[in-house]
Amino acid sequence: MFSHIFMYNLKTIFRNRPAIFWTLIYPIVLSTLFYFAFSNLVNAESFEPVGIAVAESSELAAETGFYSALASVSDIDGTAEKEDIFRIQTVSQEEAEELLKNGNIAAYIFYDDGIKLAVADSGFGQTIAKIFIDDYLQASSTIHTILSDNPQAADQGLITDLAQRKEYLTQASDSASSPDTTVIYFYALLAMTCLMGSTVAVEEIIKLQANMSPLASRVNLVPVAKFRVFLYNICATILFQMVVILLVLAYLMFALQIDFGAKTGFILLTCLISCITGVFFGTTVSVGFKNTGIKYAITIGGTMLSCFLAGLMVVDMKYIIQESAPIIGYISPANLITDAFYSLYYYDGLSRYFENIILLVAYSVVMCVVTCLVMRRKKYASI
Repeated sequence: MFSHIFMYNLKTIFRNRPAIFWTLIYPIVLSTLFYFAFSNLVNAESFEPVGIAVAESSELAAETGFYSALASVSDIDGTAEKEDIFRIQTVSQEEAEELLKNGNIAAYIFYDDGIKLAVADSGFGQTIAKIFIDDYLQASSTIHTILSDNPQAADQGLITDLAQRKEYLTQASDSASSPDTTVIYFYALLAMTCLMGSTVAVEEIIKLQANMSPLASRVNLVPVAKFRVFLYNICATILFQMVVILLVLAYLMFALQIDFGAKTGFILLTCLISCITGVFFGTTVSVGFKNTGIKYAITIGGTMLSCFLAGLMVVDMKYIIQESAPIIGYISPANLITDAFYSLYYYDGLSRYFENIILLVAYSVVMCVVTCLVMRRKKYASI
């Protein structure tokens, strides 16, 4: 009996074209759009060398120490490196002023009773150039002061000591993965896919409510306990939704190369629990309301609201909720699912991950109990 009801119900779900579109095709299309929109976002934030000019003069040419310092952070010596801070143009004073006026460079260096920096406005590039000039002038002044008091200091390694910068702080990370906020969009999208199973679950409950459709009336007449039919239908729904989630997950991981971390077993466990949470969310809503339109409105609206709070539309919303109203983050299923995926990606430990999973399991159990209690009390005077 189980295999008969289970298989036929599973076939019915897979032939439901709207369910296939909203749970499978729509997330794949949306994730593709996300990929093209965000694929270069991290690269766009990478540092680009600042374009500046050096106004040639005999006085500046005599500053050999300055040229050596500038060559170490730029291509003024004709050798361009990836680590360079500046891209240098060596021009005359008039050409430098023209380049600055036209906005082709951030600043230019010239000599006027000392090394000076000319800028047209303030900005990131101008600040970098000023810091470099100030740092060089400060070091140069320090060297002259020390040598005036102790001429033998040059032979004792003064220049070498000043050129070396010792770091006393060590940067440490909680994870071997690099932080990337764009993955939140894809994790929230996968959370949406999991919770979209609620719409399929709504239809499965309608099939058991004799006052909702002729099909449900016939189902209630079969010599099988309604709870067993409900259990068979829910198993088919969970299997369908799990297949959909695995297809979307495979597309994200292998086609779009979205990083979910190396904990594959926990990723699959998260998908399964999230799928069950979404299904029982749909059953709870379906048994609680009589109007079919309201049932779908609440499940779809609740899913999208939860995903919005998890960062699907605006990634900063997740952090705003976490800072301003953290209780909402613990209530929102999509936020818990998204946070579980991000915990597996970023953190080496599993304490935060299991915190999210335990809450999802608790919500699933509560919603399952509510569904069973309400359905158990449903009686029909006539069918």
